Amino acid sequence: MTGWLEYFAEGLAVQLAEVRERGARAIRADALAKEHALSDRQIKALGHALEHGALTIQDFSAICPDIDRRTLQRDLKAMVKVGLLVAEGATNRLIYRPAD
Repeated sequence: MTGWLEYFAEGLAVQLAEVRERGARAIRADALAKEHALSDRQIKALGHALEHGALTIQDFSAICPDIDRRTLQRDLKAMVKVGLLVAEGATNRLIYRPAD
């Protein structure tokens, strides 16, 4: 029975660490959104970038399918300008990562 308890306790510790990380990302995203007065679309983009470590225009288009691609590009460019995201790569292969 001790082996099972150790296994269970280890699994619980891993899950708690995961919940803590997600909570910290959510709090960070909320604080940044309020600090920079982000739009709903920009909040979604920032949340995705923080959750997954990166965001592409294709990801953003999937998140906001009814919004014109050019509008989404302007949102991302504005977020890069204020220092929330960092753009990496060439024009057609831009990847946006959260700034540190």
